[in-house]
Amino acid sequence: MATPNNLAFIGEWFKNDTETVQQLIVSFYPSEKAIELFERKTKKVILHKTKIEDLSQSDFFVGAKLLIFGKQINIIGYGDSYTKLKYGNEQRIFIMVFSEALQHIGEILHAITKNDLHIRQLNMLKIDDNYSWILKNFCTEQSELSYFVDNIPSNSFVAMELTGDNSYIRFKVLCGHANSSDGANISASTTLRALYGTGIYFSNSAISSNMESKLIFSNNDVRLCLKSSVLLKNSTLCIIKPHAVRQGLTGEIITQILEKGFIVSAMKMMRFERANCEEFMGVYKGVIPEFESMVMQMISGDLIALEITNKFENGYSTQQSFRDFCGPSCPDIARITRPHTLRAQFGQNKILNAIYCTDLEEDTMLELDYIFKFLP
Repeated sequence: MATPNNLAFIGEWFKNDTETVQQLIVSFYPSEKAIELFERKTKKVILHKTKIEDLSQSDFFVGAKLLIFGKQINIIGYGDSYTKLKYGNEQRIFIMVFSEALQHIGEILHAITKNDLHIRQLNMLKIDDNYSWILKNFCTEQSELSYFVDNIPSNSFVAMELTGDNSYIRFKVLCGHANSSDGANISASTTLRALYGTGIYFSNSAISSNMESKLIFSNNDVRLCLKSSVLLKNSTLCIIKPHAVRQGLTGEIITQILEKGFIVSAMKMMRFERANCEEFMGVYKGVIPEFESMVMQMISGDLIALEITNKFENGYSTQQSFRDFCGPSCPDIARITRPHTLRAQFGQNKILNAIYCTDLEEDTMLELDYIFKFLP
């Protein structure tokens, strides 16, 4: 049972050895960054209170996937009324970033994180013309969604679901007036729309926002007509690793990528299952001693995958240019030899080095296809 000092959730742990699912009570102590695990039916202790530095309260929500000492635990519900009540004010809201604001997606993501709003889902999408009629049907069949569907951009856009206490009101203040040419600039010059333009869509009510999020991220018919914006041409893969996402570095990293002259042509938040990660990184198995630690980091939480393209005319491929910008895999070496690279600025050590990038030119299309086409 939760107290003012801890939160309780119901979790499910799939046990590979017996191929069974065990339900647990997951207790988290925010001030101590500690966790306890109990078998739900018998109350048997699975893990005594243990401090885990990587965990924070934002990692705990219904639908979250936690990696605790190699065990993946899916949070499926609240463990008691206290926790349910505490999370009662947490709203899920939907936003779109498009047009000129896309050029500032890094700054927008940084502002969202800085204001203690949590990104639960993120994808860069575009309408598939072959299935655009599906969206038109929603305009006629569900009138409450007509305005929203009419506002879905024809070009690429970033769709996000955000959560947090009273997140609708807080993002409304952060976003600013719909017309950046008057209200936003006059009343609040630091709002997102005042700074980056009107290419930020935000619903006129919390209820509508929740409906829009479900439509984009959960409706199978709509998912059919909104495809990834991935180009698979003169591009390469970048992954912002889970530790960097958890530290709130996503926006700063993307800003630096864009300021360097690269283009982010596709983007998605995702989480690796262990089997998929080992397959994806299989080329390093038996070659790099840290392979197991690399896999454990990559499956430890949400990551942000990016397709990177460029407009350079220097004779270098995107893969070569971006790999150079990432720097040596060891941040300590990078800080000495190439201090302006991404790993030098955002990495901690060889495992927690913030960025994964495609190492070999011939692997670029294979990796991009695996991340943006094969995995959900």
